[in-house]
Formats: sequence, structure tokens, C-alpha cells
Amino acid sequence: MKQNKFKKKTFIAWISVVLIILITYYLNPNLFDITQIRTFTDNNKILVIIAYVLLLSILGLFFIPSTPFAIAGLLLFTPAEAYLLNMIGIITSSIIVYHYARFLGLDSAFESRYPKKIMKLKKALNNKELPIIAGWSLFPLVPTDLIIYVSSTLRIPLWKCILGVLIGEGTLNALYIFSIYRIL
Repeated sequence: MKQNKFKKKTFIAWISVVLIILITYYLNPNLFDITQIRTFTDNNKILVIIAYVLLLSILGLFFIPSTPFAIAGLLLFTPAEAYLLNMIGIITSSIIVYHYARFLGLDSAFESRYPKKIMKLKKALNNKELPIIAGWSLFPLVPTDLIIYVSSTLRIPLWKCILGVLIGEGTLNALYIFSIYRIL
């Protein structure tokens, strides 16, 4: 019952944010003018960079994909800056998710609730952690943060998780950012 209330509140919050953005756009479309956004970014570069990386860093806790932010980063930064900042945000998010899973004790909960599935997953990941994490991170239709949660609960070393994410997400973000930049 509590989960349904949480889902309902989350949905209402999401709809509220969208409505506020749409109303703001309707009442003052100049706020969304790309030249004004770039001017604001240029005048407040450090503040925008900090806000951007912080936003990317917390997305993983909510399984929100970073792809739209990688693309939006092209409006604010050069392609190299957008790539670097996205990777910093993604790695920071992965580290937070990795430690958050352990802090919550998800390993104990998963193992007691799904012992057969956890054992099967452990066998699949055994000695193949890095390629699986990298491949998972490269595949755009699955959340990278999910493999980080699972890796944390399976006690896969953090460095393997981060290296896998760097390989997978690094490649994926490079493809997104630099190819979209060329198209634009």
C-alpha cells in the first residue's frame, strides 16, 4: 500500500514539474531561448558546471537515464566539455549507487528473497564481471545503475564497476555527443 502511495506521489510530482515548465514556457518563452541559456552558462560557468554534475550524480538513485542530459549538455558546453562532465557525473553516480546499495543492506535483502537468482547471477558474473558490466553499460535500453546495484550487492570490486562503466558509458556517450554535434 505504501509503495502505491509513493508511486502516486512521484507521478504527481513529475506531472507538476512538467506543468510548471510548460506554464513558464508559455508565460515567458524568452527563458528558453538558446542564446540566453548560453549567455547565462557563459556568465556563470562554474555554477552551471557544478549544478550539471550534481544533477547527473543523483540520477542513478532514481534510475533516470543520463542520455537526455548528455544531449542537452551540447546546448551548454562544447562537445569535449559535455563529454567530460557527463562522464564525471556518471562515474560519481555509479560510486554513489554502489555505496548506497550496501548502505541499505540490499545484498542481504536480495540474497534472502531471491537466493536462486542471486546464485545464478553470481555464476554468470564469475570471472566475467568487467565485460558484462561494460557491455551492460554500452547497451542503451537498460539502466547502467541497475548493474551497479547488483554488482555492489554481489561484492564485485568498485574499481571493476567503474572501469566497466567507463568503457561502456564512455563509448556510448562519445557516440551520442560527438555524432549529434556533427549533425547539428
